[in-house]
Amino acid sequence: MLLFWMAIGPLVAEEDATENLQVQMSMATAAWWQVWLSAVGIAALVFTLWLSIKANRTATAALKQGDETSKRELRAYLSVAPAGVLRMKRIEPKIIGYIELENVGNVFATDVKLSVKMLVSTDRNLATFPVDAKTAELIGSVHPGAKVRRGADEGAPPPKPIVGAKTYIYVWGGVWYTDGFEMQRFTKFCHRYNTASRVSGGGFTIEPEKARYHNKGLNDAS
Repeated sequence: MLLFWMAIGPLVAEEDATENLQVQMSMATAAWWQVWLSAVGIAALVFTLWLSIKANRTATAALKQGDETSKRELRAYLSVAPAGVLRMKRIEPKIIGYIELENVGNVFATDVKLSVKMLVSTDRNLATFPVDAKTAELIGSVHPGAKVRRGADEGAPPPKPIVGAKTYIYVWGGVWYTDGFEMQRFTKFCHRYNTASRVSGGGFTIEPEKARYHNKGLNDAS
């Protein structure tokens, strides 16, 4: 019996060692899979977080763009159109250039300040038209669709015909206002009239449709 166990002892030990090795390999394989699955889980979590951040940024950008679009569609817009040149009925004859201010937006324009000036000149390409918001007249608020007619702050004597030369009347200025969304805006304008287009007969009248937007003047808006 002793000889039997002595004979099979090494075989049993070898079998136990083999089983232990297999168990260790199985444990190592399980551990590797656990590490790999954990890594995959972490990667999936990071990817999900990245998608969430990206979606949040996209949504924020869309909301911001929508808000800006709404403001552009709803804000106050003050446009300025020519309103002709008329002779004042006073003892001292003077002509005055007029403009028509209109709020073509959808909300009130507030803190509206307006400056209108005019000049008679034989220079068709006049390019100096100073405007200053600090000296502009405060006219308050202009509601949507409202039109405000204003004349130049100073008139001029009716121009006399000059042989061999043309005479022009320039009406220019600016309007500054708040657009309903706490943004400061402006509209600058410059209209030119040829005195040859005056209405025939007594007095001195040039119709609004005879005006031209002077391409060397202030025709800009924000």
